[in-house]
Amino acid sequence: MRDSHRVEAERVLVRAVGEEVRRAGGGVDAEVLLARGREALDGLAGVAGEEYAAYVAALDEAAAGEQSLGEVFRRTSSGTALLVTAVAAAAAAGADMAFGVDAGTAVSAGIVVGAAGAVTAAVRVAAVHVPAANRRAGAAGRPGGPEQLRLKWLTALEVRGIRPFLEQERAVAVAGAGAPGSGSAVGAVGAGPGRGAVPPQLRGVDRSAEARRRSMLEQSFGQLPDADALFTGRRAELARIAQWVRTARASTETRPVVVVLHGEPGVGRTALALRAAHALRDQFRGACVVDLRGGAPAAGEAPLSTREALLHLLNRLGAPREQLLFREGASAEQQVRRLGELYHQHLQGLPVTVVLDEAVDPEQVRALVPERSESLVLVTAREPLELPADLGAWVY
Repeated sequence: MRDSHRVEAERVLVRAVGEEVRRAGGGVDAEVLLARGREALDGLAGVAGEEYAAYVAALDEAAAGEQSLGEVFRRTSSGTALLVTAVAAAAAAGADMAFGVDAGTAVSAGIVVGAAGAVTAAVRVAAVHVPAANRRAGAAGRPGGPEQLRLKWLTALEVRGIRPFLEQERAVAVAGAGAPGSGSAVGAVGAGPGRGAVPPQLRGVDRSAEARRRSMLEQSFGQLPDADALFTGRRAELARIAQWVRTARASTETRPVVVVLHGEPGVGRTALALRAAHALRDQFRGACVVDLRGGAPAAGEAPLSTREALLHLLNRLGAPREQLLFREGASAEQQVRRLGELYHQHLQGLPVTVVLDEAVDPEQVRALVPERSESLVLVTAREPLELPADLGAWVY
């Protein structure tokens, strides 16, 4: 990895470690975790090796194609253009002398011809070079350009390398919590005698829950409905969604991307959302579709409640089942509030794709947009939805 690129990779690592510290409520030694991450960075970068190679190749190609205007002049002017100009100048001077013009006047005329030829050559070189340079500059930010490939590499590094590394560190810390000399970064702060120790039976539950979560997330993309095989066009829309995700990942703020796709039934809103979820699966750890039944519920079907939607999302995305149980007597409002807290906590540091199909209630959508998460939320609706202005997300 080039030195400048390592600096960028370390920035991603620092941000991810910061999110892990916030998620743990301060029970993580950030310096220890960051040091381990830096030690492992070369190995973690290997999972994004293909994306990195494409990025470096695009940089090298762009560098090879870039020349200053002076370099172009030096290369071009020393060739045919100057030769033709010099011949023309000499010919003009000779012709004037042949017709009896004195030598001084003839030489002056030749100089004028030569100067005019040189200016013409310069204008031609500039006319070719400047538009070409502008085209290269414009192409740099387009799909396949160096900037797009840089964002794709950093996203792959975070999603497939850094995030799984932090999850593994968390699991090791949970398994070794309370064990003498475990040396884990998690729980290293304030975990004196009697503090931070987890009873063996709870440690077993935590390991089981972590394994279940990994399994559920791995299976989640397979549970997505297939994208419409007849789906055509919409490449521009898919490219825009991918670009919004990459832009959000490059930001210093951790926010989800929310894309509202609205239109009449049959225009392909849901097909586009599903196609995007499948196309971007390498950017996310899991995915889930929730039919909110807000458009035109079938006979006898009511719109899906926020409580049911949260339960569906938490189950599909691998939340610990024991956390989804409630005491007897808990009101519906209390259950929704508790489920919402669990949902936001579960998806911190866990980027997933959520498709909210047939939404009608902006407040319900707000409750289902994970806070402080790098997730993608694709909302389909018949009418444009005015989402709350204070929603902590990049909304498109």
